[in-house]
Amino acid sequence: MATTAASLSSHGVEPAVPAPPHVKAPFDASRRLFDHPRANAENASSLNAAYPKRGIFKTAAMNNATSDQKFTIDLSPARNGRITEAVREKLAGDGFNEVLDFFQDVNSTYVAQIMSIMHELIGADLSQVHKTGNLNYRLCDYNTDTADPTSDNGCGAHTDHGTFTIIFQDGTSGLEIEHAEQPGLWVPVPGDATVVLAGWCAVILSEGNIRATRHRVRRTPGVRRLSAVLFVAPDVEATLRPLKDVKVVRPFTKKVTNGQSDVEEFKEVMGKKWRRRESNEKSDDGNDMETQDSEIERFIWA
Repeated sequence: MATTAASLSSHGVEPAVPAPPHVKAPFDASRRLFDHPRANAENASSLNAAYPKRGIFKTAAMNNATSDQKFTIDLSPARNGRITEAVREKLAGDGFNEVLDFFQDVNSTYVAQIMSIMHELIGADLSQVHKTGNLNYRLCDYNTDTADPTSDNGCGAHTDHGTFTIIFQDGTSGLEIEHAEQPGLWVPVPGDATVVLAGWCAVILSEGNIRATRHRVRRTPGVRRLSAVLFVAPDVEATLRPLKDVKVVRPFTKKVTNGQSDVEEFKEVMGKKWRRRESNEKSDDGNDMETQDSEIERFIWA
């Protein structure tokens, strides 16, 4: 499997350790896991009832042609514990356990390695704010059966919230990364590559030494595409400010420099934008045209 890591240094690209043969995303299981709740509305409702605040199985793209044209299944170690044994048993035959085992393998194989690489890059230990395992698992189904099957918008351009993101692809192209030196130029990622992208929390913790990578997904009409994503973020209650002993690349706002925000608050600021983009939350302001990234840039940069 080809493996690429982007944005883990101020230069934008660092090589990643190739995945061991057993760490392979179970896309057959993922496909079955998406198909099961779509065919079983009662089981879909039971699954979402485990996490009523946001839901787990999300299909807003069925009814909104302007949103990201994808379905998602959002899991996490904390969220998974709320899923009843009865629901687990119903999903077990359609890939649920295989998917959870995969994400646990990725966590145990990759996360500490990538943290170590970032430590070397910035000269500070990120583990001091990653003690509780603030992880989220996402399966993405760029399905052909959405409100606009001809749309190429699988996932709108954005930069992730957390420290880093690991994206596994099913071999189908579509993921694109914005060129670091030429904003607006989108570079296609090979469909068989696994990518590691830094997010805004990494930018703040590293005092700007690590650069977050903007990315998007383009759909090919008539082609179903799957991906599996592991999000790693600092502890929810951790103060979000630059770590000690890192070199200042670009000054932050006083709110960030003085540690007046925690990770949970920062995620809420960002989350409103991505949930609206995915049509999982309505905007309070119908005229709100500011992008997620421009709002965050205003939040952090002096």
